[in-house]
Amino acid sequence: MQLIHFGLNVIYSQYLMFRSIRESHGIFRNQIIYVFIGTLITFSTGMTNYFYWYRIPIPPILTILVSGYTVLVAYSIIKHRLMGINIVFKKGAVYTLGLLLALVPSYVILLWTQNIFFKTINISYSIIIFCLLTLTAIAFYKVRIRAEIAIEKVLFGNKYDYYKLLTNFTKELVSVLTLDELLNKIISTFTETLKIKKASIFLFDEDKKAYVMNASYGLDEEKNKIKIKGDEPLISYFIKKEDVAIREEVKRYPDNKDNREIIKSLEEIESEIAIPFMEGKKVVGFCNLGAKGDRGMYSHEDIELFLSLGRQAAIAIQNAQLVERIKESKQVIRRMERLKTVGDLAAGFAHEIRNPLVPIKACLQLLPSRYGKDMDFTERIPVYALQEVERIERLLREIMDYSRPRTPVFAEDDINEVIEGTVHFIEYQANKKNIKILREYDKTLPKIRVDREQVKQVLLNLIMNAMDAVNPVRSLHIESNKKTDQAEVFNVKTSNGVNGDGRIEIKTSMVKHILSPSGKIEEGDYIQIEVRDNGSGIEKENLERIFNPFYTTKHESSDGREGTGLGLSIVQEIVSEHCGFVDVRSEIGAGSSFYVNLPVEMAECKERSNRRAGDSI
Repeated sequence: MQLIHFGLNVIYSQYLMFRSIRESHGIFRNQIIYVFIGTLITFSTGMTNYFYWYRIPIPPILTILVSGYTVLVAYSIIKHRLMGINIVFKKGAVYTLGLLLALVPSYVILLWTQNIFFKTINISYSIIIFCLLTLTAIAFYKVRIRAEIAIEKVLFGNKYDYYKLLTNFTKELVSVLTLDELLNKIISTFTETLKIKKASIFLFDEDKKAYVMNASYGLDEEKNKIKIKGDEPLISYFIKKEDVAIREEVKRYPDNKDNREIIKSLEEIESEIAIPFMEGKKVVGFCNLGAKGDRGMYSHEDIELFLSLGRQAAIAIQNAQLVERIKESKQVIRRMERLKTVGDLAAGFAHEIRNPLVPIKACLQLLPSRYGKDMDFTERIPVYALQEVERIERLLREIMDYSRPRTPVFAEDDINEVIEGTVHFIEYQANKKNIKILREYDKTLPKIRVDREQVKQVLLNLIMNAMDAVNPVRSLHIESNKKTDQAEVFNVKTSNGVNGDGRIEIKTSMVKHILSPSGKIEEGDYIQIEVRDNGSGIEKENLERIFNPFYTTKHESSDGREGTGLGLSIVQEIVSEHCGFVDVRSEIGAGSSFYVNLPVEMAECKERSNRRAGDSI
């Protein structure tokens, strides 16, 4: 009965494996195949033992094939890595071999000494000793590691803490992308952890071809002017040795000229140890540390830790420098686009300046003949002329504010006033093209935190694009009004205009959006500025590409200007910096609508604005 039960279990297990082979795939399927074949051979050949149990004269000659299961599985592990335990197997084999190499000689010596001293060998005693030796060898490694940690905590608690702190700090370095913040973090970590009173960081300056001080702690301001050229002995020492420069060690060999120069450099910057920030053979910079707070020496473990941190810092610094260069490039591109816009509007500026100059000129021409004789003229003309001069000054000030490079300034502002000031820039240009600009503002809109000049740049880019796209005998629509519901109504208005004139309508509105710019699911109020035109429209496949840098559909505008492909890219970037977003809808033959959505109030936007303000100080 037991044999039948065993046979049924074997058959059922083989059936389950066979079914799994048909349903599975990949590595798992191959694993089951090897086990299935191995167990099939083992059970079928091993069953030949049962014949003698029932006095059937069939010898168990196939029993030797039972080992085929072990051979097959071992082959699959070693040859094809099918069981995923090859690493465990290798480590286990190495550990076992090492254990045997340590224990076997010890056990042989144990047996030999028993025979010498006691003239006999006690097998039971020898087995017990062998087991104890085995347990000791297995436990020793883990006990040693834990003992080291415990002793460091008890006897060298402060050192253990700062090792742990500096080790964790190397992991945080790469996440800091602002150069000043990164350097200050490195300085503060060293000074606070090691209780150092003086520290500094030098980075290579491409323009000056020298290493200059970028951050310091506890040093006089005069030290900030120190420069170390790229070919000085200290830098050569870093490249050649790939090691820290310790002043006391270098002083041991004062006869060497290079060593004297290194000592001079280290003393000048009050450095006890200089840690290179190296990537390969390139010295990105170096960190100088003064004497430790406990007046102790820098140990070998300290130096190894510093070198590791230096390599991590080199990568982090280069990342931060790359981010800085990208920011500078973006600022240059924005500036160029602003200057291009100013150039495009030059005719309008000239007209706006000429308008007040005409009455001023007329007044000056009449002044000699009527001054003092016509009292009404005499009283009014200075006031009138002064008003016109102030008008010119205001226009020139706006032009200069818009075109000059400047750091972002976020402040509470009325978006309707910003739009009106922007339209004033471009209205003359629109009139020349027979395009009327009509405004429809929601007067109940609250003030929001924006950078006025950046928002002007956004609006100018969108309006000028609309002017290029609009058919002069049809209409261009720019909206800004207030909605309390979440729905957005898209109405494309087309008209032939009066006397064939085109139209631009500007409208502001309040809308609600559920998804914030950071991806959080939260409903928030947004002021929406809609710029609509009824031009030819944008192809559907191009809608996502129009915000890519240097992509343009405006190869030549109506006045002969060729697009740079940067306008909408800059628009999206500026709006994103305001924690807003830009949406676009377009229909071929019906026109395009651009929606600029700026948040009324958002915590994440305030935090980002405050960080920018801190960076600009």
